[in-house]
Amino acid sequence: MSRDPRVPAPPRTERPMRRSAVLIHVAGTEIHDAQLVLEERGRTMRSQPGQFSLPGGGRDPGDQDDVDTALREAREETGLVAADVRVLGAFAPIPMPWRSQVVTPVLSWSPAPPPLDVQDPIEVERLVWAPLTGPGSLSDPALQQRGELDGRGVGPLFDLPGDALVWGFTAMILEQVLIGLGLDPVPPAAPAREIPPERRR
Repeated sequence: MSRDPRVPAPPRTERPMRRSAVLIHVAGTEIHDAQLVLEERGRTMRSQPGQFSLPGGGRDPGDQDDVDTALREAREETGLVAADVRVLGAFAPIPMPWRSQVVTPVLSWSPAPPPLDVQDPIEVERLVWAPLTGPGSLSDPALQQRGELDGRGVGPLFDLPGDALVWGFTAMILEQVLIGLGLDPVPPAAPAREIPPERRR
C-alpha cells in the first residue's frame, strides 16, 4: 500500500555519529630524523583489511576525552606507554558522514621511537615507521602519487618502501602533517595510480 500523501512523512532519523580518535605519533629531535608510526590492519579484519592507518579507534565509555581514546587504542594496538610520549594536542574533529563517524587526530611526540610491537596480530598485521624527510620518506617526490578508484580521484597516496601503500583518510591526514611542518604536499600533478584490489577492501 502506498503512503497517503496527505499524511506528513515521518521525520528521517539520523544515525548517531560515533566518536573515534587516531594518534599521530612523531619521534625524533630534528625534522631530518623524524618519523611517525603506521600500522597495517589485519588481513582478516571486517573493516578495511590490509590497509594502512594510524593507531586509533572508537571511544569507550571509560575514556575521558579524545586524547584518552587515542592513547588507549595505541596502547592496545602497539603497546605504546603513555608515559613515554608527550601529547602536543588534538586537532579539530573530522566528520566522516559516510561512516556515521567523527574522528579526532591527536598529536604526540617523543625524542626517540618508543618500543612498540604488534599486540594483537588479528587486528594489526605489522607496524611501519615512516620517515618524514629524505629518500623513502613521506616527502620523497618519487613516492608521492594521486590515488584513483575506478578512475576517480581519491586524494594523495604514499607508496612507501616495504609495500606500505597509504591512501584515503590516513593519507589525507599525513599530507596535512607535512604541510604543518612546512613540507610540500603531494603535488596535484603527481602520477595517478589505481588503488590495487588488495588495498581497497
